[in-house]
Amino acid sequence: MASATAFQCGNRRRFVSAALFAALAPVVAARRVDAGRAWCRTDPVVSIAGDVADIFTSAPLTAPLLVTGPTEIVVTVPEGVPAAVVLTDLGFGKGEVISFQESSKLRATDRGVEVLIKVRVPATDDTMPVRVEFAPRIIGILWPASAEGTANSWVVLRTKL
Repeated sequence: MASATAFQCGNRRRFVSAALFAALAPVVAARRVDAGRAWCRTDPVVSIAGDVADIFTSAPLTAPLLVTGPTEIVVTVPEGVPAAVVLTDLGFGKGEVISFQESSKLRATDRGVEVLIKVRVPATDDTMPVRVEFAPRIIGILWPASAEGTANSWVVLRTKL
């Protein structure tokens, strides 16, 4: 019986470890080669004019310890262009709030749809770096448009889909 109990405890530990890894895997992201620093990354997915795109928000690995509330994401599109949330994620452990706005200053043409993305990550450290990338699926995921800033300030990215 002792061996069966040890087996069950071992399986439970493995299950807990696997569950913890699965829960944290979307939050822990790749390294930025230019800085040699490890980053956490969130990845909500949106649909704009029927096209799917990722909005990556990256911060140092310590971000889950420093972030104080949900990551705020405002996506602005031209008037009349449909936009919606497809999928959200953990948002550095505090969630995400995604909203959409329309602007007459942005245009939708046969060359693409202009998009303005604003991201604010609330944190205890105003100097915590934040990087925002907009990556339309397929080609855009390889060469995303990006902007950088710091926590508690709006990081603004204007790009085309």
